[in-house]
Formats: sequence, structure tokens, C-alpha cells
Amino acid sequence: MDKIKPDLDYWLKNTIYLISFFSPGVVIGLSQWLLLLKKIPTISWLWILSNVPGLYLGLISTFVACGYTILFIINFLQGTHELTQRFLVGSIGGAIGGAVGGIITGIIQHLLIRKNFSVNYLWIITSTVSWSLSWSLGWTVVFIGSRIFNAIGSFFGITSSQASFMFGLPLPVFGIIFGFVNAIITGKLLVRLLRQYD
Repeated sequence: MDKIKPDLDYWLKNTIYLISFFSPGVVIGLSQWLLLLKKIPTISWLWILSNVPGLYLGLISTFVACGYTILFIINFLQGTHELTQRFLVGSIGGAIGGAVGGIITGIIQHLLIRKNFSVNYLWIITSTVSWSLSWSLGWTVVFIGSRIFNAIGSFFGITSSQASFMFGLPLPVFGIIFGFVNAIITGKLLVRLLRQYD
């Protein structure tokens, strides 16, 4: 019976992380789809899910890019301040992972709207840039913020894992930042495109 508990904890933790990425993708997709639906009644409902593949593949790419950035820091920037190292890992890893997620989402969404708009590849480019910027910002805040949360926790005698849990999970914080910045950038282009239907 004791062996089951760690497995349940593991699955619960991973489910929270997966939901924290799935939810912003669906919320962004739904808000964009509702906006599109007003002008284009034939837009596919698949738009709602179009952000999700990019989120997951972008996350994998971010972890890989962060790993290589950490290796670079270990080999070449050992003497730099810890916050500088965290900034580099978050911004570089986030930018690369965001670009991968943005390209994937941009292509999927481009295929869904190409019949309705003459956007060529503007949507893919905008999606890539907005995802890269928002992921870079989001992961930088998470990497630097987690250090601050751990410092506050240790001041009060709380372990780092408890501090991260008490002050909020890093991935939902990232999701909020990513969703907000990404929605602003892609939303501006979407509004511009919808003016073609006025």
C-alpha cells in the first residue's frame, strides 16, 4: 500500500502541470475562436485546441534548451551571479521553446484560416515572435521568482519545495504571463485581419 502513495503523488503533480499548460492553450484558443466566429461563421472549432500541441512541444524544447544553456553556463560562465545565470537560462530556454511552440501553433492556425484571410505567412511569423517573447519573459520570471520564493521560505524555516508550493506553482505563473503577452500580440493581428470583413 505504501508503494501506491508515491505513484499517486507523482501522477497528481504531473496532472497539475499538464492542466496548467492545457488550460491557457484552450482559453487563448477559445477567446480567439469566439472573436473569429463573429465574422467567420465557418471557422473550425479545432481552433480552440490549436494552441495545445505547440504548448507541449514548446515545453519539451524549452527543457532541452535550458539544459544546454545550463551546460554552457557551467563550462563558460561559472563566476557569474546566480540571478544572472537564472536570467540566461529562462530567457534563452524560453525564447527557443517559445519559437518552436509558436511555429507549430502558427502553422496549425494558418491552415485553419488560410481560406478566409490573405495572410500568407504573416500569422506564422507573428505567432513565432509572440510565443518566443512571451515564453522568454515567462520562464525568466519563473526562474528568478522561484529563487526569491525559496529565499523567503528559508528565512521562515520552510524548505524550498514547500516554499514553491506555498507561494504558488511556477508553471501557472508562467501560464498567466505567457497567455497575457501572447494574447496581446496575436490579438492585435487578429483584429487587423478581421477588419477585412467590416
